[in-house]
Formats: sequence, structure tokens, C-alpha cells
Amino acid sequence: MNKKQFVMLVCLTVSVAFAAYAQQGGYRGPGTKPVTVEEAKNLPGYALVILQGKIERFVMPGEYLFSDDTGQITVLIKDSIWGNVSVDENDTVEIRGVVWNRGNTWVPHYVSVQSIRKL
Repeated sequence: MNKKQFVMLVCLTVSVAFAAYAQQGGYRGPGTKPVTVEEAKNLPGYALVILQGKIERFVMPGEYLFSDDTGQITVLIKDSIWGNVSVDENDTVEIRGVVWNRGNTWVPHYVSVQSIRKL
């Protein structure tokens, strides 16, 4: 095999591998598209959610107030989830997490955040 054939073979292999990676399937049901805070508050516990909005303020260690145009909800974000993401109240973020029900009427739901990114 000469050098030209080798380069062509490598390019073809990389192209096929990239195409296969780009076409990977996966779950596309509930929990894979952004929902509003209002919608999240009406979901049952353990529902997967994606929320887009702003973190308005720090409440206590690991607990923040998150909001979008439809309302506010408490989000729990562990230090390990933040990684290198730094935000303030003016930044729009996307959070992915799980809705939990505290069993209280004054704060019926909160979201345990699994990932966060700045938009």
C-alpha cells in the first residue's frame, strides 16, 4: 500500500466513524426538551427536566432560586456539578435535573441539578 492509498484509507475510516457517531440514536421522550418552570412544578416527582432561565439568587449552600418567564423554583446544585461554570443573575443557563417533591405545601417541588451550562 502506498502513501496515497494509506491516506485515503485513513480519511475514509475517519469519515465513516464520524458519520456513525453523529447518527447515534438515544432516548427522545419526556425530559429531553426544555420545559418551563410552571410545567416542571406540575410534573410528578422523579421527572427528568431541562430548564432554561436564570439563577436569581443564592438561598443557602447548594440551594438557589431559579426562574424563567413562567415562575420560580428552587434548584439544588452540588459544588461538583458547577465544574468551571460561573454565572450571575444576568446569565441565562440550561440546567438538567430531576424534579423532587418535598412533601410540603409551601415548597412542593425542587429540582436536583445533574448538569448546568451557560447559554
